Amino acid sequence: MSFRRIRLAIVLLFAGAALCPGRLGAQQPAASLPSNTPELDQLLASKESGLLTDWRVAGPFGKTLNLDRPWAPERDQLRKPHYGDMRVSSLQFANGRFVLPVRFHRNGVFYASSEMWVPNSGEWRVYAETAGGMVVFVDGKKLIQRSSEKNDPQMTSEVLHLQHGNHRILVKFVATAAPFHLALMPQTGGLRKHNNIPSIHVSAESQYTSAELHWPN
Repeated sequence: MSFRRIRLAIVLLFAGAALCPGRLGAQQPAASLPSNTPELDQLLASKESGLLTDWRVAGPFGKTLNLDRPWAPERDQLRKPHYGDMRVSSLQFANGRFVLPVRFHRNGVFYASSEMWVPNSGEWRVYAETAGGMVVFVDGKKLIQRSSEKNDPQMTSEVLHLQHGNHRILVKFVATAAPFHLALMPQTGGLRKHNNIPSIHVSAESQYTSAELHWPN
């Protein structure tokens, strides 16, 4: 599949997410959700298309927008439940559009981690769409870096070889980088379905699942 066709597929997916935001009430227990809810359909579509929907987030660290300085979550790939007095939050965005909740202060550097299951070994492409400063690590190795001086949404992608199994993606970013999208797709086409059925995380952050992606001309 060509880069243009892959990009078009991602655009169509994001556009569909904008038309079907699927907001959930914060008090509704996840166990009571029927299996055919629009939220679950959107979540399944996003995951099967390679979009990252489930994140652990911590920050801000420091008071400057210095992406070159490594903080503790960068050294351990955001594996701890807290860093000092800072608790790591779990967020889920059914359409793959990461939005930084308003309760987070905007100064400093943030970290967000996610995991992706790769069904087969081979060449995979990581897509990152953001309007601000961001560094993307895959399994601890830096793959993508975008300057914080830019303020228009742009998509960047890089190819790497991945083995079958789970892989950790860590994003280091400033507040102006959100909202952003990250996707992991094979070079040769769409993802094969995985047997795991994703569950919806019902929380106050569910309000952030409505989105529209603006691509550069």
